[in-house]
Amino acid sequence: CCHDAGLGLSQDHAMAARYYRLAADQGLAEAQAALGGCYDEGQGVPQDNALAVHYYRLAADQGIAKAQAALGQCYALGQGLPQSHNEAVRLFRLAADQGLAGAQNRLGLSYYLGQGLPQHLGEAARYYRLAADQGYAHPQCSYAMACLHGEGVPQNHEEGARYYRLAADQGFVQSMLALGARLADDQDVPVDERSLEPALTSVRTGARLLARATQSEEANGAPHRLQPLELLRSHANKREVVSVCCIGYGRPKG
Repeated sequence: CCHDAGLGLSQDHAMAARYYRLAADQGLAEAQAALGGCYDEGQGVPQDNALAVHYYRLAADQGIAKAQAALGQCYALGQGLPQSHNEAVRLFRLAADQGLAGAQNRLGLSYYLGQGLPQHLGEAARYYRLAADQGYAHPQCSYAMACLHGEGVPQNHEEGARYYRLAADQGFVQSMLALGARLADDQDVPVDERSLEPALTSVRTGARLLARATQSEEANGAPHRLQPLELLRSHANKREVVSVCCIGYGRPKG
């Protein structure tokens, strides 16, 4: 919707939601998915989990992958309906089979955690790789973790570092810290005079962004997990870069 994206018109989320509703009420699946997103995020309409689920379901039943993934996330979180990891996995798989990277990443996490299906690290790595190769930073970080620890794939530090770099180049904070710490500490990554400064820059950039995120959480009254300097210190002392970055800070929704 042009009002939603501000394409040729002034950005107006309320007007966008109004037009989405007009189209959704006529059964247009993409509009139903978009309206579900409006209610999910509280953009242009009051935030309402139940209505988000309602419109996501209408669109998901028509095969819209984004709506299937979003509805799956609602089931995974118990948001707007009773929690069901089994139903979440079913919906993630429907969307993943259509090639949706976010659903592939989320299905990989379900396999990794053993939520809604038996734990299977090989399948987790496979779905992370499918999403990572579509250029998305978060699954690139997760697949790097699998490669570095040999979880579901043969251990391969060079491949892990390569995927960390791909995610770090997109500004993904966890990968910036992980790659920077590995480079600076020469952990299975070739370091020469030219690569040392980018390594340190990556660490500094990651620390700065994490500090900003921590300050934002504190301002909103949310408990923070690790202070940036504590995170960096854990890298240096434990050499557990991947676990701290990708598990300690959690995984984003979707």
